[in-house]
Amino acid sequence: MRGIGILLLVVLLLMGMIWMALGPRLDQRLIPGTWVWETPVGGLSPTEVAPVVEAALRLDAPRVVILGPDGQRWAFSPRDLGITLDAEATLAQAWALGHSGSGMELLTRRVEVMLEQPVVAPVFAWDRDRTLQQLALVAAAVEQPARNAYVRMEGGALHLEPAAIGRRVELSPTLEALLPLLRQPEPVETPLYVTQLLPEITDAQARQALDIADTILSAPLTLTLADPRAGDPGPWTLTTEMLSQMLAVYTLDNQVWLGLDEVQLAAYLEPLAVGLQRQPVDATFHFNAARGELVVASPSALGRSLNITATVEQINEMVRAGQHFVPLVMEPVAPRYPDTLTGADLGIVELIAVGESYFTGSSSSRNHNVRLGSSKYDGVLVAPGETFSFNDHLGEITPDAGYDESYVIIGNRTVPGVGGGICQVATTVFRAAYYAGYPIVERWPHAYRVGYYEIGGYGPGFDATIYKPLVDFRFTNDTPYHLLIETHVDAHANRLFFYFYSTSDGRTVEQIGPTWGQPEPPGPPIYEYDPTLPPQTVRQLESAHDGLSARLGRVVRDAEGNILYQDTFISNFVPWSARYLYGPDVTPPPGAEVISTPEP
Repeated sequence: MRGIGILLLVVLLLMGMIWMALGPRLDQRLIPGTWVWETPVGGLSPTEVAPVVEAALRLDAPRVVILGPDGQRWAFSPRDLGITLDAEATLAQAWALGHSGSGMELLTRRVEVMLEQPVVAPVFAWDRDRTLQQLALVAAAVEQPARNAYVRMEGGALHLEPAAIGRRVELSPTLEALLPLLRQPEPVETPLYVTQLLPEITDAQARQALDIADTILSAPLTLTLADPRAGDPGPWTLTTEMLSQMLAVYTLDNQVWLGLDEVQLAAYLEPLAVGLQRQPVDATFHFNAARGELVVASPSALGRSLNITATVEQINEMVRAGQHFVPLVMEPVAPRYPDTLTGADLGIVELIAVGESYFTGSSSSRNHNVRLGSSKYDGVLVAPGETFSFNDHLGEITPDAGYDESYVIIGNRTVPGVGGGICQVATTVFRAAYYAGYPIVERWPHAYRVGYYEIGGYGPGFDATIYKPLVDFRFTNDTPYHLLIETHVDAHANRLFFYFYSTSDGRTVEQIGPTWGQPEPPGPPIYEYDPTLPPQTVRQLESAHDGLSARLGRVVRDAEGNILYQDTFISNFVPWSARYLYGPDVTPPPGAEVISTPEP
């Protein structure tokens, strides 16, 4: 019995010693025999594991080699490629060995760890973007675009630059092959996956461009008119030297395009376009009142213009095909009013209004100007919605245009001037537009009352003045029909007529006035000394006119009697003093305003 007791005591002592060795002493440490890859970590505290494993893994050592297509080698450490140790996860795996269970079970597991020497794989974290950044640097050193064959100009000669194959790094397959190697402890190599890039334009295609250049430069280029008119310029020749300076080479639709530079061609054609431009000629019309129809007074004619864009395209197309006589692309320009139009087409079927005025007593020069000025409006067409401008149709008022010198009002003086009498024409067209019921857009009265415009019982204020380009007379054709204006001068009665032909829309015009207030007498006569006059000579320059305020109105109604327009034309005529020139030995009358006297 005593021997059994002693044995039991020995067993208990051994178990106590084992417990002391494998029990509480290892509760805060890794079990001896635990390895992380080739690094023993048994007996280490949790805080000691990460530095030991990090040092053993040597993540900063360049052991991953990427192989380039031309024998290049790029060595990276795992950390360069985004690999880092996940210390917490790695510790968790190692800690799980021999730290679960209790009592004999816990002791048994710890004994097994010490006997079996288990190896734990480290847990890594991967930064994919970091890997891609490094691969992008490698790709930049390897990749090159395919180079298309092309033709260049140098020293006036064309040279062929051959094509070259390019290459592109395929990141996805490279990354797929690289990833499993990043977690291995030993050095590894992996190829860079590269795709060849073929040029889109081959050497053969570029040589075709060279052949085209030879074709273009084989002869001068002559530009012609397909349908020349009398007096037209041309032809025009571009020498081979000029053509060589215009050669342009570029890629178009994956082809080497060689031709003449479009910008330079257009610049060459622009002055030609100016000389070849022909404005269309509108037909002129006359309304035959006896037959009630519109007749052609003069025929229309097509104009033309050079289409520069189309001509440039045609030149390149033809010279590339070996043709060196190229017609310019001329486009017809249709007249606004061709002579095929009828009265029904334009809505010109009847007389709708007449304006008249008298110029009895006018000087021969004023009479001439009235006739010439009114002729500018004979046959004028005003389209629906268009605003008629007196000044637009008048043209230049100069001796070269045929006008004589007569008296005109400028500021506060009546002085000799070219074109006196044109306001007679403006007054007459104003009256026609007034009676036609068209909206009057712009109308100005004269500075003072002019007797010509009150002949025939019109009264003061039924006039209009113009002073080109500042003062105009304008009205708008607000009907859906064209308006034809015709003028006529009754030479025996010194009477000017404006006839308006269109289609009546049923509108009516009620004339109101003119009415006027009390006359305002003019000031004293004005005397101005002129030493060039003979002695005792007095010459009257201007007559006196009373000042007056006049009002002329109208009410325009549509066919149903509704008011379309109701307007008033105000004329504030200023008092106008008589004006005289006097020579030596003349004493102005008492009360006269003397603005110049003889020098003592």
